[in-house]
Amino acid sequence: MIYTGFYIISSLFVIHKFSTFSKINLGIIVGLMVPDLDIFFRYFNSSENLHGGPLHSIILALTIFIFLLIINEIKKNHFSKQIINGLFIGIIGHIFFDILISGQKISFYWPLPINPVDSLFNLKISSSTQYILSCFQFLIFRYIGHRLIALLIKSNFPILKQGKAIHLISNFMKIQFFFFFSFLLLFLLKIKYSILLIDFSMLCSIIFSLYCLYTLKDIFNKEASIGK
Repeated sequence: MIYTGFYIISSLFVIHKFSTFSKINLGIIVGLMVPDLDIFFRYFNSSENLHGGPLHSIILALTIFIFLLIINEIKKNHFSKQIINGLFIGIIGHIFFDILISGQKISFYWPLPINPVDSLFNLKISSSTQYILSCFQFLIFRYIGHRLIALLIKSNFPILKQGKAIHLISNFMKIQFFFFFSFLLLFLLKIKYSILLIDFSMLCSIIFSLYCLYTLKDIFNKEASIGK
């Protein structure tokens, strides 16, 4: 099971209580999502006990961080250093928490020929509970959409672009609720479901969330708080 949604909601709580939603915090939120993009690789890996793929590698995280810093030096203002720093913090945080609680193997040293790292704590969660928790993560992504709309309304984003963005995010929120309701209904009716289908739906949610955050990155500044 992946825990992306719970990492995000925890970080939003910390940001709300102790800080403002600055560019570095935006980077952290993005970074918390990035590692689980390697859900895609599960379709090519027969090992059910392998949770973290290539994007859970500390080596790849450092490579991405250095590459983005180089790009930032070559093309000034193409990437904000604050966002890059936050991205690295978020990726490392995600990997760290997965090593703590995922209960599965993490490809921490990929692509080096070193065995994956075992999770330190194997939470004893039944498959039914894991399924329910997975369903509720779609509501967390819906909550992200709600916060983005609230931030858009308070921002100085051009009215025309603001309207299009709100419409797009609203549709995203509807899709997240559809995912949540559909998978929960399958469970309650005891209809056979596919974990791969849930993973694919989660992958789509992560990709769309990243797209929205990147598109609206300019509205995030130290005066804008996601908790208000």
